[in-house]
Amino acid sequence: MTSHRQYRITPSALKKMKEHLMGEYPKEGCGVLAGGEDGSIEEVFLIKNSADRERSAGYYEIDPFEMYELEKKAEEKGYVILGFYHSHPDCEAMISSEDNEYMLPQMLYVIASVNNGKCGEIRGYIKDL
Repeated sequence: MTSHRQYRITPSALKKMKEHLMGEYPKEGCGVLAGGEDGSIEEVFLIKNSADRERSAGYYEIDPFEMYELEKKAEEKGYVILGFYHSHPDCEAMISSEDNEYMLPQMLYVIASVNNGKCGEIRGYIKDL
């Protein structure tokens, strides 16, 4: 899980991501990170966790049509998709085996620990090719 690319997130994008994930608690929240080719994360797009209710506390799923619509919206704003974010309710911001299995290589994956509705540690991961 190594990469030499640097990412920077704007304060407003970070705030929006944290508020979204805290609002989804105790379910996993998820979204898309978008910005410039230089790795600047300018915008976060909130996505509805489409996992069924029983699974949504420990998993997230993204509807392909919603992802397609967000890609178009990002492009209209002049952004590229840099990665994804999601929360781990009441556990560490460590990559799980499921996260690792489904990660797309070279994309940034940000995981935030949300404990008792409060956002804690935030970590980023990138899967090599």
